[in-house]
Amino acid sequence: MGLFDFLFSRSKCLIYTAFGSEEYIRVVQKLTAAGVSFRTRSHYDHQRLRGSFPTFPAKDFTQYDIYVAKEDEYKAQAAIHSR
Repeated sequence: MGLFDFLFSRSKCLIYTAFGSEEYIRVVQKLTAAGVSFRTRSHYDHQRLRGSFPTFPAKDFTQYDIYVAKEDEYKAQAAIHSR
C-alpha cells in the first residue's frame, strides 16, 4: 500500500496472502460472496526470472496481499476458510 493508504487506512488489516492469480481469484470470490469489502496490493518478484528466458506457460509468482477492515476480520476469515 502506498503512503496515502498507510496514513488513511489504519483500520485495514492483512487477512490473507495469495500466491498466483488462481488462488487470488478463489479467495476474492469467497470474500465477495460473503459481502466483505477488501483491498489488494500485488507484488511480482522479477528476481526469480533473472538470468533465464521465461518459457510459456510461465509460473505465476505474483503475490497478492488482501486487506479488510478490522471489524470484518472474523467474517473474512470465516468466508476464506469455508468449503
